[in-house]
Amino acid sequence: MGEYILLTAVLLLSLYGCVELIRSITLRVLKNKTEIPSYLVIPISGNCRNMEFIVRSAVSRSRWISDFPSHVLLLDAGMDEQTRELAEKICRDFENVHLATQKELEKAFPFNLQ
Repeated sequence: MGEYILLTAVLLLSLYGCVELIRSITLRVLKNKTEIPSYLVIPISGNCRNMEFIVRSAVSRSRWISDFPSHVLLLDAGMDEQTRELAEKICRDFENVHLATQKELEKAFPFNLQ
């Protein structure tokens, strides 16, 4: 019985390794010569209890999709003090996560969406 459990675990890990190999080969073949920066803007207002989960999920997804992780921008749309402290801590934990206000975003991206 134990050998079947061990065999199942080895097969699942082998399958995971094959998926990672295919992903790596695909990213190398489809890789662009120039890096195109991408930004994911997450507006946060009030007390967002699951903000840490949302940001970690976005960072994980950006790393899975490409070898060049996109920048995650946390937009302060009226967050409270506790949420802002958590956002600043997350920004220190991940190098591609940044915190900005609406005015800073308008300065960085000077276009009108109206």
